[in-house]
Amino acid sequence: MSQGEPGDGRGLDPASHVVRDAQGGGRLISPLRAVLGYVWRYRAHYLVGAGCLVAGTVLSLAIPWTVKHAIEALQSDASRAPLARDVTVIVLLAIVNGAVRMASRFAIIGAAQRIEADLRNDLYGSLQTFLPGFYATRTIGDLMARASSDVAGVKSLIGFGAVSTIGTGTAFVGAVSAMVFVDPWLTLWAMSPYPVLIVLALRFNRTLHERTDAAQAQLGTVSARVQEYLAGMTVVRAYTMEAQAMRSFSDANGELLERNLALARVQAQFTPLMTLIAGLGTLTVLWLGGRDVVAGRLTLGALVAFNGYLAYLAWPTMAFGWTLAMARRGLTSMGRIQEIINLAGPARAPAPAATWQGSSAIRFEHLTFAYDGIPVLRDVSFAVAERETVAVVGPTGSGKTTLGLLVARLWDPPPGTVFVGGHDVTTVDPSTLRAALGYVPQEAFLFSRSIADNVTLVRDGIGRDDARGALATAAVTSEIDAWPHGLDTVVGERGLTLSGGQRQRVALARALAGAPPILILDDLFANVDSATEEEILRGVREATASRTVLLMTHRLRAARAADRVVVLAEGHVVETGTHDALLAQGGLYARLWRIQQLEEEIARAS
Repeated sequence: MSQGEPGDGRGLDPASHVVRDAQGGGRLISPLRAVLGYVWRYRAHYLVGAGCLVAGTVLSLAIPWTVKHAIEALQSDASRAPLARDVTVIVLLAIVNGAVRMASRFAIIGAAQRIEADLRNDLYGSLQTFLPGFYATRTIGDLMARASSDVAGVKSLIGFGAVSTIGTGTAFVGAVSAMVFVDPWLTLWAMSPYPVLIVLALRFNRTLHERTDAAQAQLGTVSARVQEYLAGMTVVRAYTMEAQAMRSFSDANGELLERNLALARVQAQFTPLMTLIAGLGTLTVLWLGGRDVVAGRLTLGALVAFNGYLAYLAWPTMAFGWTLAMARRGLTSMGRIQEIINLAGPARAPAPAATWQGSSAIRFEHLTFAYDGIPVLRDVSFAVAERETVAVVGPTGSGKTTLGLLVARLWDPPPGTVFVGGHDVTTVDPSTLRAALGYVPQEAFLFSRSIADNVTLVRDGIGRDDARGALATAAVTSEIDAWPHGLDTVVGERGLTLSGGQRQRVALARALAGAPPILILDDLFANVDSATEEEILRGVREATASRTVLLMTHRLRAARAADRVVVLAEGHVVETGTHDALLAQGGLYARLWRIQQLEEEIARAS
């Protein structure tokens, strides 16, 4: 069975940003279109900001024109020139210009902050829809880089990048228009270097995209390396791997440095080159304009104003490369984010989980399942009746854990193979299905919160009394009560401050607290001793008397307490029956029982 997306029949195409449908078609949401979609949500902010920037450009361009009139007035009659008025006008223009430009930044940067929050929400919402296979092919570090560095890159594009783009665009159009009004032929000479700038910008943009993409990808690799070594720090220290870990990180970090330096070299070459070429236009204006003033074809004030407008073009010209770099980095980052969002499909508002109305019986019919082409279950068929406890046992790798994952639709089974209450689970809304399940995974995960919060998960209708009762059933209350803060004890990240057995029992309490009609318990007794196992079994038997229980375990003492036992070997059902009946058959179950009895005797003797 190939990896698929939750409930929509689509597959992943990791080589592109394309969503493939069941017929093999696809659609692409381009990074630019995605950015514009977010900007459209806050178009009022951007319109206000753009209006302020246009007003600021007009005010800025009015200053050289005022200087022109002042110079011409001085040339005409210096004693009667209204210098005080002209100076006052220039000061007022500068003050109002500063105010409207500040307002433009408040409007546009504020919108960018909101889009950043929306983008993170959308990315996180998409990450919650994927099946485990997606995370098997993606590193956590890479996903964290997309949620941090890439989101920041998009924010720069739609924030300061938008301010720069609108500001430089209006400045360029306004300044050139004013220059044409003063002297069209001189404007033509001044703008003659700009076709060269456009050619250089196109080449620069292509190279910049390649190097930006490479740098962002390597940043994901570095983030993944850091996350991996931090999560496995105990192993690193236990096996004295510090030197190897440092070398590995240093190699990845060195590669990131090289890619960033390559990116910086492109940027460093482009901006000075742009400035140099633009400077040629200034020299041309001074030479030709000076000749026109001497010849009387142009006033000195007009030449000063023209040079003022040309100087005003200096910032747009120099900022062009910086803005282009920011735009390319932002669009590259948006592409990386959209790669995840596109794969998740259209955003859907989470529907509240409906109460399970059907029976709690579970049925597997000719179930065959594989992970990436590796068979795990082969033609598995058996049923768990309502209020029945069935234990699934077998050697390691026989497929026990996969059964629980498929019932809960944490992996999607083939249609028509897994049923709950008579309903094919692939046709049931996942939230409704999971509301009927209490699932305890093989590796219990706890949040870095209090014990009470880890049990209740802030679910409606589940309070501290429910949590305490569930913890008592899971045989962990006495240990928790001995801690200074009791239920309010905050566990470490992923519950690492608790022992493996304590984490497993808190996870069991979490499943019991919601009183679901179905319990899926995967290797619940893997990390507890025999005495604790007996205590948990007594509590679980009382708590599950009216529930359907699918128990995957390699501890046959727990299987003995089940109503029925299903034995798996290499993905096949090889035996089924009660504990006593299977012992009498003398098959695989009987052999496993004898081995465990022998191991317990050896452990007691030692």
